[in-house]
Amino acid sequence: VGQFVSIQGAVEVQGSQAAAWTKPATEAVLCEGDTVRVGERSRAEVALINDAVLRIDQNTTIRLLDIAEKTTETSLLSLVQGAFASLSRKPRRMTVSTPYVNGTIEGTEFLMSIAGAEAEIRVLEGRVVAANDQGSMALGPGEAAVAAAGSPPVRQLVVRPRDAVHWALYYQPVVDLSADAWPAGPGWEGAVRASVDAYLKGDLQNAFAQLGKVPDSVGDPRLLAYRASLLLAVGRVDQANVDIERILGTHPDDGNARALKTIVAVAQGDKAGAMEIGTKAVNGAPDSPAAWLALSYAQQAQFDLQGARASVERAVLLDQNNALAWARLAEIQLSFADVDAALRAAEKAASLQPDLSRTQTVLGFAHLTRIETQPARAAFARAIVLDQGDPMPRLGMGLASIRDGELAQGRHQLEIAASLDPNNSIIRSYLGKAYFEEKRDALVDREYITAREVDPNDPTPWFYSAIQKQTTNRPVAALEDMQKAVELNDNRAVYRSRLLLDSDLAARSASQARVYSDLGFEQLALVEGWKSVNVDPTNFSAHRLLADSYAGVPRHEIARVSELLQSQLLQPLSVTPVQPQLSESNLFLIGAGGPGSLGFNEFNQLFNSDGLRLQTDGLLGEDGTHGEDAVVSGIYQHVSFSVGGFHYHTDGFRDNSDQSDDMANAFVQAELSPETSVQAEYRYRDTEQGDVQQRFFKEDILNNLRNMENKEVFRVGGRHNLADNSVLLVSLTYQDAKTDQTIKDFPFPSAFFAAQVPETAFGAEAQHLYRTDHLNLQSGVGLMDVNGQLDLAFSFPEDPTIASSTGTDLRHTNAYSYADIEVLKNLKAILGLSYDAIIGDEADKDQLNPKLGLIWTPVPDTTLRAAAFRALKRTLITNQTLEPTQVAGFNQFYDDANLTEAWTYGVALDQRFAPKLFGGMELSTRDLQVPFTDVSELGVPVNRAIDWTEYLGRAYLFWTPATSVALRAEYIVERYERDKVIGPQELNTQRIPLGVRFFDPSGWGGFVTATYWKQDGTFAGFLAPGLRSGNDQFWLLDAGVSYRLPARRGLLSLSAVNLTNEDFRFFEVDVNNTTIQPERALVARFTLSFP
Repeated sequence: VGQFVSIQGAVEVQGSQAAAWTKPATEAVLCEGDTVRVGERSRAEVALINDAVLRIDQNTTIRLLDIAEKTTETSLLSLVQGAFASLSRKPRRMTVSTPYVNGTIEGTEFLMSIAGAEAEIRVLEGRVVAANDQGSMALGPGEAAVAAAGSPPVRQLVVRPRDAVHWALYYQPVVDLSADAWPAGPGWEGAVRASVDAYLKGDLQNAFAQLGKVPDSVGDPRLLAYRASLLLAVGRVDQANVDIERILGTHPDDGNARALKTIVAVAQGDKAGAMEIGTKAVNGAPDSPAAWLALSYAQQAQFDLQGARASVERAVLLDQNNALAWARLAEIQLSFADVDAALRAAEKAASLQPDLSRTQTVLGFAHLTRIETQPARAAFARAIVLDQGDPMPRLGMGLASIRDGELAQGRHQLEIAASLDPNNSIIRSYLGKAYFEEKRDALVDREYITAREVDPNDPTPWFYSAIQKQTTNRPVAALEDMQKAVELNDNRAVYRSRLLLDSDLAARSASQARVYSDLGFEQLALVEGWKSVNVDPTNFSAHRLLADSYAGVPRHEIARVSELLQSQLLQPLSVTPVQPQLSESNLFLIGAGGPGSLGFNEFNQLFNSDGLRLQTDGLLGEDGTHGEDAVVSGIYQHVSFSVGGFHYHTDGFRDNSDQSDDMANAFVQAELSPETSVQAEYRYRDTEQGDVQQRFFKEDILNNLRNMENKEVFRVGGRHNLADNSVLLVSLTYQDAKTDQTIKDFPFPSAFFAAQVPETAFGAEAQHLYRTDHLNLQSGVGLMDVNGQLDLAFSFPEDPTIASSTGTDLRHTNAYSYADIEVLKNLKAILGLSYDAIIGDEADKDQLNPKLGLIWTPVPDTTLRAAAFRALKRTLITNQTLEPTQVAGFNQFYDDANLTEAWTYGVALDQRFAPKLFGGMELSTRDLQVPFTDVSELGVPVNRAIDWTEYLGRAYLFWTPATSVALRAEYIVERYERDKVIGPQELNTQRIPLGVRFFDPSGWGGFVTATYWKQDGTFAGFLAPGLRSGNDQFWLLDAGVSYRLPARRGLLSLSAVNLTNEDFRFFEVDVNNTTIQPERALVARFTLSFP
C-alpha cells in the first residue's frame, strides 16, 4: 500500500502479524496493517498508493490500517504518537484516528500531531472535519483544532500555518565535513571522526550514536557546529539552535555558527534576517568559507545572483579543497547559463568528495543542462541514496525523467521533492508545471497558490499561473498575474524561472502578447514587446512576442517575419509546431476577418521532452473560403523538427478577388552543445490571386489582373554563445522565385500586358549580441546577391507583340551597430548607425543612416519614448533581416518600395493609470524619398526620387472592469501626402474601434467590436485621367463566439466581419493584406492539438 522514499536515522517497521521490528531498506514496500516507527532525531517519508505522501516526524508511530487506491473509498490511518504531515495531489477521503480526536480529511495538505494529552489538526490546503465523542467542526485552510481527553475540539486561527512544518524543511549544508579533520583514537575526537564518516556514508543513525559518546562538557566550536549541522539535516532546528548559541556565547564571531543561523533563516523564509546574519558572519569571520557560502544563499534568496557568485568564489578561494564550495559554485554558474564552467566545478566537487550528496546533485544538474540525461540520472540516483532528505536530487531526477518523455515518473519525483521541502517555492512551481502538462488544472492552481504563499517575492509562480489562466480562458486574471510577475522582477518581462535550469521552450516563450491579444489589447502587446526586446535582445521569446504582436498591424510584415527569424535563431530546441504561414509575408486575405490570425501556439508544453506532436487547423467561410494546415513536430535528445503543409482558398468578396495559397515547410534544429545550435529550413509557396487590393473607386479595379508566384527557400543558420553575455548569429538563405502578372484588356479593350520576373537570390547575415548590466550592443553585417530579369510583353489589337527583357541583378551590402545604453536607472538611450551600399543594373547607391532613441520611465507606470532615425528599404530575401526592426518602439522597416529613403520622427506616452486601466498616445512622421521611373518626357524612362510624407497618430484606452470582461477604445488617424503616383495623392483616414470581450472559465468567450471609419482623399486613377476626390464614412460591426476544448485540446470559433453587410468605399494602403471588406464574412474555425 506504500513505499519509503526517504529514511533518515532510526526508522523501523512492524508487520501486522509480526512481533519484531525491522529496519527497512531504501524504497522498501509497506503493506496494509504495517506500523512505522520513527525514532529520536530521525525523519521518514512514505508514498502511499492513493497518491498521498506522509512526512513523518521524529518520535512518531503511525499505523497503515486500510489504504484505498480508489477515489470513492476512504483510507484509514492511526497516529499512535508524534506528528506527520500529509501532502496529497488529489482530494482523497482519509480518516486519521488519534487517542483524542479523529480527522476526516477531504483535502490535500494537513498536519496532525500528538503532544502530551492533546492532539492537534492543522489544515494547510483542503478541508478536514475534526471530531470526537464530545463534538465536531469543519476546518479550512489556515485553521487548526486542538482536542484534549474528554473535551471537544477547539478551533484555532493560525497566522502562519506552515511554521508548524519547520521540522520537515530542508536546510542547506554549508559546513564542510571531513573525517580526516579529526584524529582517530578512543577519545571524543575519535568518536567525532567515526560520526562524520558515518554521516558521509548516509548512516545518520550511527552518526548520532557516535556523537552520543562525546561528553556534554566538551565545548569545541567545531564539534558543536558539526552536531548542529547534523541536527538540521533531520529538521531539529530547536536543538541545533542550542549548539549554535552555545558557540556564539564563547565565540561571538564564529563563522560556522553564524553560517548555520543564516541557513535556518533562509529555509524559514526570513530573507531580510538571513541577509543581516550572513553579512555579520562574513564581517566577523572573513576567512570562513561556510560564512561566505551561507551569505550566497541569502543573496540568491534576494535575487542577487551577482553577489551570490562573488561570495561563492570567495569561499572557493579561501579553501580550494572545500567540496561544498565547489558544488555551490557549479550551482551558481548554472544560474548564469555558464554550462561548461558549471560542469568543471561540479566534477571538481565530485573528485574531492564523491560520496557527498550535494556534489553528485550539482554534477547531475550540470549534465542535465547539456541534455545528457543518462549521466544526469545516474548522478541524481547516487545523490538520493547518499542523502534521502535532500529535495534537489529528486527535483533533478524529475526534470531528467520529463526530458526523456517520462512525464508521470518525473512528476512523481517532483511530488517527493515538494514533500521533502514543502516551503520551497521553486519546487512548487516546477510541480505546478508538471500538472499543467498532465492537464490537471485544479492541482496547477493549488501549487502556484502555495508557491506564492511560501515565497511572496518569487515571480516564477505568478508567471506560470498567468500561462495556466490564459489557456483556461481567464485572460483578465492572467494579465493580473503577469503584472505581478513583472512587478516582482524589476518591471521587466519575465520569461524563465529563477533557477534558469529549465531551458524548456514554452515557459520562456509563453507569449504575453497572446494574453493581450485575447483581451483585444494589441497596442499594449506591442508596448510590452518593445520593452522586452530592449531589456534582453538575446531572449528569443521577446522577439517571438513582437512577431506575434505585429501580426495584425498594417505594413509591418517585414518587422513581423524578421522578429520571427531572430526568435528562431535564438531559440533552444523546440517541440512547438512551425506553421508554414508564420514565416511568410504578404498573406493577403488570410488575415481578413481573423481566419488566419497568427498567434504564438497557445497549446505549448511547459517542459521540453522527447516525443511527437500534431496540430491541425481548419476554417470554412462564405464566398467559397476554406483553409487547412497540419504540422507534425517532435524532439529527440539533441534534435527537434517540424514538418507542415498549408492550403487556403477563397473566391473573394468581388469578381476577380479570388486567392489560392499552398505552402509547405520542413524545419530541423540540432543542439551541438549548450553553446552551439544549428538549424535548417525548407519552404515552398505557390500562390495565385486576382486583384485583391481595396480601391476607393470601383472603376479602378482590374477585373482581368492575375498574379502568380512560385518560390522555394532554403535557409541554414546557427547560434553560438561566445560567453554568457555574448552571442553570435549567422543566417544563410537561398531563394528561387518566379513571379507572373498578366492583365487583359489593359489599358484598353483587347490589349494585353504580361510581366514575368524569374529570380534567384542569396543572402548572408551575421550578428553579434553583447550584453552588460548597462549596455546592450547589437552589431551585424549582411550581403544580398540577386540575379534576375524583368520580362515584359505588350500586345495590341492587330499589332505584333512587343517584348523586352531587362536585367535586375544587384548586390546589396550592409553593416550596422546599435547601442542600448542605460544612462540612468530610468533612462535608456539608443544610439545606432547603419550603412547600405547597392550596386545594380539600374542604379548604384550608398547611404549612412543615424539612429537615436530615448526611453524614459520617470515612475514605474509611465513610459515616454522618442526617436529620430533614417532608414533605407533595402533588398531582402523573404522580407527577413537580423537587423533590429525598431528604435524605441518605432518601426523602421515598413513595406515600402525597395531603395526608399525614410526619416522617421516620433514621440509616445504609455501609461498605466491603475492595475486594470491602461492608456497611451503616439505621434510619428515619416519623410520619404521613393524611387520612381518617370516616362513623362518623350517616353524615355528616367529614374527619379519623389517626396512622400506620412503622419500617424494614435490614442488608446484599455480597461478590465471585471474578471470576465475587457473593454477597449482607440483612435487612429493617418495622413498620406504623395506626389506623382497612381492611387491616392492625399489620403486621410480615421478610425475609432470600440470593443468588448467576454470570457468564462467554462471555455466560452465572445467579442463585439464596432468601428467608425472615415476616409477622404484625392486619387489618380489607373485608367481615368486627372484627379478625383472622394470621401466616405461608415460603421462596421464585427462579432464572434469561441469555445476552448477541455484539457487544452483545441479551440472552436465562429466569427463575423462586417456583420451588417455594410457597403462602402475605401482605399487600402497596405496592398498586401486586406484590413476590411465591403461584404459580410462568416468564418468557422477549429484548432486541434495532440497529444
